[in-house]
Amino acid sequence: MNNQSYRMWTVVVAIALMALSFAAGLGARNASLYGLAAHIAQWMPGLTEAQPEVDIPTSANLAPLATFWEVHNRITSFYVYPVEDQTQLTYGAIRGMVGALEDPFSHFLEPKQFQDFCSQTEGSFEGIGAWMEQERPGADKPARIIIMSVIPEGPAAKAGVRQGDVVVAVDGKPTADQSLQQVVDLIKGRAGTTVTLSLRREGVVEPLEISVARAKVEVPVVETEILPGNIGYLWLRMFNKQADREAREALQELLSQKITGLVFDLSMNGGGLLDQAISVGSLFFKEGPIVLVQERGAQPQPYNVVPGQIVPPDLPMVVLVDRGTASASEIVSGALQDRGRAKIVGTSTFGKSKVQTVLKLNDGSALILSTAIYLTPKLHDLSENWPDDKAKRGLRPDVLLPAPSPDAATDYAAWHKEQVRQAATLLRRELAAGPGTETVPAG
Repeated sequence: MNNQSYRMWTVVVAIALMALSFAAGLGARNASLYGLAAHIAQWMPGLTEAQPEVDIPTSANLAPLATFWEVHNRITSFYVYPVEDQTQLTYGAIRGMVGALEDPFSHFLEPKQFQDFCSQTEGSFEGIGAWMEQERPGADKPARIIIMSVIPEGPAAKAGVRQGDVVVAVDGKPTADQSLQQVVDLIKGRAGTTVTLSLRREGVVEPLEISVARAKVEVPVVETEILPGNIGYLWLRMFNKQADREAREALQELLSQKITGLVFDLSMNGGGLLDQAISVGSLFFKEGPIVLVQERGAQPQPYNVVPGQIVPPDLPMVVLVDRGTASASEIVSGALQDRGRAKIVGTSTFGKSKVQTVLKLNDGSALILSTAIYLTPKLHDLSENWPDDKAKRGLRPDVLLPAPSPDAATDYAAWHKEQVRQAATLLRRELAAGPGTETVPAG
């Protein structure tokens, strides 16, 4: 291999893999999460030169490849049928190598998959409107594909798919031993076609069989509203490359209406660009860290705010989160909580703390590799389970709100609206009680 320079984009794992996941209906894209296929991920700016000592193999690190080439030659020489496409042999070996890491967030993308991953940059896509992720619930348990989040108005939500559902089969084909990308490929399809998901759900004994009609899904980056009591409401749906600009403009419009408080909704926000998370977090702080990133063998390095604070430091606010709040949205929520700027309201978040680097390879394929972890300003690793509740991880809300019912008939959009109502009611009570007063969940 020559001294090739690799374009390296760093994205929060929630991000890169989200894009893959949302492929639940389309293909993935840049790397931000709102739709597996969709449009969530963008690259974090940066061009990094690969290190020569990494690029040029030595005799020592070539030794383990001897067996690989021996197997390759035996297959091409003796397999019962001619091997016409040796590239697929190579790609299969690469996938096996990445799989040996047992890291559900590291992936290999063939050229076409990488093109899809990079192409979905708009706020719409064809699919089922759900984020999927692969996770390993324990060292002694197999990885599983779960629904990380669903778009409330999307096809999956309308059909009854819920965040936290475990995908056990797609159109009757089991997902056991399947990679995230393989499951995504099974779910992808044209708008107007149907896919049947077999789902396991907490609290439900038998698997659920749910048919979802694929459709074109429009996803706005932000949504705003003025709630009773002149409380501003901002729902940031993803951290794509427009997140900072759109969040800034939305906040400026809300602030111009003399709002008394702010509900900042990051529920069902699967993440996005790390640099966008820092920029959005900087809207609320004048200085200090938003997140710390720790690479292998190194000390945590702080990523501080960038100039651009527009939200007054004395404006009361709460942040609404849920199980679908992941990666970049956990970074921002964690900074607001750790630094005492806002209370967190809702359910436990997803708990994703790995950072990935996307490496574009010479033939147009790409390697998505976990290269670091991020920590909140108080050095919390959100992938760790809660000490008093091993079933949960991620951010611990200051005020817990009920999780959605496991009943497939539950109206997910209505549940989310109720979460918003309770968050706003809690904020109004806090405003009425005055500074320093503890509040309880709104009824």
